[in-house]
Amino acid sequence: MNVEDFLTFRLSRLSNALRTNVTKRYLEEFELSLPEWRLLALVARFAPMRFSEVTVRSSMDKGQVSRTLRVMAARGLTKMKTIKDRGSRSTEALAAPVMVSITPKGTALYKAVLPVARKRQADLLLTLSESERVALYDTIDKLFATIGNGESEGDAE
Repeated sequence: MNVEDFLTFRLSRLSNALRTNVTKRYLEEFELSLPEWRLLALVARFAPMRFSEVTVRSSMDKGQVSRTLRVMAARGLTKMKTIKDRGSRSTEALAAPVMVSITPKGTALYKAVLPVARKRQADLLLTLSESERVALYDTIDKLFATIGNGESEGDAE
């Protein structure tokens, strides 16, 4: 088997093409980066949520989540609030949990982007027959289950 036939290689090429030729094109008109859109969509759907949950659900590096959320907070799209547990000295030694929520401005942007994102995704999926779409999602789910990471819900790319 040649490297270009490896599943990881082919999926990576497809993922890169999807980001470049589908997702980034519509995000540019909304002045959003792909990480910002991913986090905005997650926070819009699940907020308020702990920073740690944002990291897990997004499948993004903790540092990238932190940087992206700081940018989004500066733009007024999300807000972060440290939860202080009064009276417990043991929690003072640990990093206090941070809750992430969406602002009205973030909600408005999400509601503007979502129909465009859904349409682009639908247009792409409609290049496949119904049975191909079912098989594709079944295959993706099976591969996630096999590699031990079935957390795929909520991805809005």
